Amino acid sequence: MTTRVGKKPAAPRKRAYHHGDLRQALVDATLKLIATEDVGAVSLREVARRAGVTAAAPYHHFRDKDALLAAVAEEGYRALNQRMDESLSSIRAPRTDNQLRALARCYVRFAVEHPAHYRVMFRQEWGDEEKYASLHAEGMRAYGRLQELAKETTGGKVDMDTLAFTVWAWVHGLASLWNEGPLRKKTRSDSIEPLLERSVELFVGWVMPK
Repeated sequence: MTTRVGKKPAAPRKRAYHHGDLRQALVDATLKLIATEDVGAVSLREVARRAGVTAAAPYHHFRDKDALLAAVAEEGYRALNQRMDESLSSIRAPRTDNQLRALARCYVRFAVEHPAHYRVMFRQEWGDEEKYASLHAEGMRAYGRLQELAKETTGGKVDMDTLAFTVWAWVHGLASLWNEGPLRKKTRSDSIEPLLERSVELFVGWVMPK
């Protein structure tokens, strides 16, 4: 087979997106960008470039960068909620100690396995409940489980929200310190699992002493 001398090779064709695919492709490109750089590197133009679409294409789905990041955060909460549902479904009530273990493991493992989602799920921008209604709903669904568990655990003897805040701060801090590096350095481990199990048993023993 011969080709004409000097003829330029055909430019690669941009991926053709079917209806509904572009939005997810932009979210996926954002996650990859956050994983390799950071949230500060995200812009609609850069995400479009990485997704292989025109600079104007993201505006069909997202009004600005915050709207795109909100979609990433909402996807994270939705995935976390699904994992919590699956984990709790195998535990018979009223074993609140096992429910607490399950929720703690789900939260920390999700954060470690999906650090790009985790970085954007708790941004201050999402405090506008009206502007980010669906994101707020998914976030409250996750937090609501902690509230329900705290209520069952204390039997009204301890302030429900205080206990829920404490549990949240524990798992959030554990996951964040691991993802950012300090705990990996201190434990000299490539896996959070041994520390997670020891921490879970310690915390459950404190909250629910036998």
